[in-house]
Amino acid sequence: MRYRSGDSDQRHEGRRRPSVAAEGPGVPQQAGRAPDTSGDACAIRLTESLEDAVLALDAQPAGFEDAVRKADHVEELRRILGILLDVLADWEMLADREARGP
Repeated sequence: MRYRSGDSDQRHEGRRRPSVAAEGPGVPQQAGRAPDTSGDACAIRLTESLEDAVLALDAQPAGFEDAVRKADHVEELRRILGILLDVLADWEMLADREARGP
């Protein structure tokens, strides 16, 4: 059994967002949008790395069902998801604060 996102039949490349490099010098910014900062680059690297890791796992011929330490892997994934949820909550709080203004 393989666990995939709901759109796993689509080509993965179609879901990728442009990277910071694609928005570098000489590429026009969207109207009203500030240029990316090093913080934007960091956030993009994080989300792209997470996506790459999930897609690589999805492409493996042997899935989780072949693991011998399933409980250990579940616990580790649960720990990482907890960290990711904390990061998401922090990012949402900052985005909401910025959207409301000073």
